[in-house]
Amino acid sequence: MLLRRLTLPFLLLGLSGCSWFGDKDEEVIKPAALTKIRDEVSLNSLWSVRVGAGAEDKAIKLEPGVSGGRVFAASADGTVMALQASSGNKIWSQNVRDIYTSAEVNHAFAKDIDIITGGVGVGDDLVLVGTAAGEIVALFQSDGSLAWRSIVASEVLAPPQVSNQLVVAQSIDGSVTGLDAFTGERRWRFNTPPPALTLRGTSTPILRDDVVIAGFANGRVALIDPDRGIAAIDERVAAAKGRSDLERLIDIDGKMIFQNGRLFVASYQGRILAIDLNAGRPLWSEDVSTTVGLGAGFGNVYLASVSDQLTAYDMDNGRIQWSTDALSNRDVTTPVTTGSFIAVADFEGYVHLIAQSDGRFVGRRRVDSKGIYTPVLAADNRLFVMGNSGRLSVFELQ
Repeated sequence: MLLRRLTLPFLLLGLSGCSWFGDKDEEVIKPAALTKIRDEVSLNSLWSVRVGAGAEDKAIKLEPGVSGGRVFAASADGTVMALQASSGNKIWSQNVRDIYTSAEVNHAFAKDIDIITGGVGVGDDLVLVGTAAGEIVALFQSDGSLAWRSIVASEVLAPPQVSNQLVVAQSIDGSVTGLDAFTGERRWRFNTPPPALTLRGTSTPILRDDVVIAGFANGRVALIDPDRGIAAIDERVAAAKGRSDLERLIDIDGKMIFQNGRLFVASYQGRILAIDLNAGRPLWSEDVSTTVGLGAGFGNVYLASVSDQLTAYDMDNGRIQWSTDALSNRDVTTPVTTGSFIAVADFEGYVHLIAQSDGRFVGRRRVDSKGIYTPVLAADNRLFVMGNSGRLSVFELQ
């Protein structure tokens, strides 16, 4: 049986002299062995393209974006690429590093450090990525030329969001920045004080016409006015417990779900919470722990726990519809729905298809021998899979 070391990616803020993160604290665990399944759905390979080098930092998960028959992908070494979604033919390629002057490169990027840390955001004719320099870089979708660069508060690990001339980026210091999509000029910044110790990562903001929704490392979620950057609602999802900073981690990382006026959000060492935003009240909650967030479909919300147990909760009342531990300790990605199925990937590079109705496994394919940490993108009955090797592979469900 395969062995691997399980370590949570931590970001240490405001602490010194700590020895929690040495080898002696790493726990050797056994991931669940994959059992044989009956394939009901095939993952038919359409094309595969190497975008660039894979990330050295496990917390960097560069998700592709699809718009107008094109797919936009990025790699940690600085490459941003536009490809025909149907064929994989390259439309253009740009290296973000080349946008900076030599002096800026020497100042902004340390040697052997990943260049792109967050992305890819797509919208308003822009392709958006966050860099290790603490900037958002916006490229034109048409040809990859630079639209603008804008400094944000700190490193961005989640894809920037863009809609209706507003770009929203969440930084690891607990801030959310609103930028003008035309110029990159800052419109507002919303700040929350981070705890002394947090997980290395952030949630992905949700951007709608009338609201920006963001979850934070202090276990709270805020509904922010997109025009003024002021929070209308600030709701606690999880409360810190325990004496040590490690025990009191309650970060909201990964994906949240906003559907039919209801928000679904989950935290590490906390709970999954459903909130009726129209009525301004919680609907239901259950104790959980996750770092990758949620998916939704068939009237359910799907959660992958820190131990990689997959659970389907009824959206209306929180009742468990089904649960499976068949992928325990395999570092599964955020559950993504496509048709009647859920798609997740794991640390060995397998993509798994699971029936939304009852949690049975209906398909499986190994895509990248170096593993997959980035959530699968589902669009038009296709799965876009960015592997740890820096290769983007596309499959059609049949």
